Amino acid sequence: MAKWVPILVRLEDLTEFQAMVAEREARRTVEPSEAADYSPAAPSASPGRTGDAELAGHPLWSVDDLLTLSKGTSETAKRWTLANDACCEIADSDNPWLWSSEVAQRTGMPISQWRDATRKITRHLKANYPHVPRNNDGDPVWPLLGELRPGFQEARWAMNREQAKQWRQIRGLS
Repeated sequence: MAKWVPILVRLEDLTEFQAMVAEREARRTVEPSEAADYSPAAPSASPGRTGDAELAGHPLWSVDDLLTLSKGTSETAKRWTLANDACCEIADSDNPWLWSSEVAQRTGMPISQWRDATRKITRHLKANYPHVPRNNDGDPVWPLLGELRPGFQEARWAMNREQAKQWRQIRGLS
């Protein structure tokens, strides 16, 4: 079975390195027993990303709930507001996804604060947002879609286009 090691790469080189690794992995042959344990992930900039269909159908929050979040005074609400701003900015682009490190960089918050906010959001929503959409388990749907990808150490985040329109409206963004 293949062994993997983490490497540090400058953020501006990340997409290029991801594409190179994905291309090499696609050319490799793997024994069927190994294939069940490993699923090479395509780089975030490639077409046909696995989360795109899910992103298009991600349940929308109401304008009232988005407004409540944007005016929230808790650290969790403030951090998610900043992350929503960052994801909204690129929601209409060909690649609407941001890695956790990119969310942190674009918002000016340390990655540890963003990760802390993602750990606390479900509890925060249960306590303060009774009307947001719910998933099949009855838990509140987050305002951003998060996705963990095989082979990557970070989650990636996106806001769908319709939610971005509403977010821009309440935040006065152009």
